[in-house]
Amino acid sequence: MYVLINFDWLLRLFLAAICGGLIGYERSRQRKSAGIRTHMVVAIASALIMIISKYGFTDVLNNKNIILDPSRIAAQIISGISFIGAGTILVRKDQVSGLTTAAGVWATAAIGMTEGAGQYFIGVAATILLVIIQFVFHDDSFLNKIIKSEHIRLQIAISNQPQALENVEYCLKKLGAKNLTLHIVGIDDNRLEISVNFVLKSRSEKATLIMSLQKNQLVLKINNLDTRL
Repeated sequence: MYVLINFDWLLRLFLAAICGGLIGYERSRQRKSAGIRTHMVVAIASALIMIISKYGFTDVLNNKNIILDPSRIAAQIISGISFIGAGTILVRKDQVSGLTTAAGVWATAAIGMTEGAGQYFIGVAATILLVIIQFVFHDDSFLNKIIKSEHIRLQIAISNQPQALENVEYCLKKLGAKNLTLHIVGIDDNRLEISVNFVLKSRSEKATLIMSLQKNQLVLKINNLDTRL
């Protein structure tokens, strides 16, 4: 009996490691900071804490003066994993990256908890679903077939002249930019660095818009920023 119980617990840790590794594999392919090892460690640790939370205090349960809540230790996994997720989120020049990785680490902890609780089927199913989402929806071309509009992020250097910012904003709107936001990320005597976010009706309009902007005498340089997280 003792051997069977321990084998069951080992199986839970093993399944958690596999599920975490599958999720981390996609992140490592995208060269993210949290890869296979990080996700496997998170999943195993979450499963282990869940096992301890459920079965680690059986030796004191016979004491009538002790009342245990098995969910209390497990609940700390979600709050404890936040420091790893926060470490993967970076902000560079008004651009945020790492959100998907942070969410994946959080989801990996949840899957580890599921396996640790002995819910094998739902844990494996959640892993498969998460891996499919990461692989399929990481490619913007797939989303563009469903959603015709295109989210664009540009970093533009413009001449530091009166009304230059307003001029560029007017040109972008005239070229079809919707939901337009502009933020100044750098400034000196001769030029302004601005971060621009907007939506176009279709991807095909992007090249035309950039070419038209390059013809503007106030525009010095245009960088196309990667929007994938």
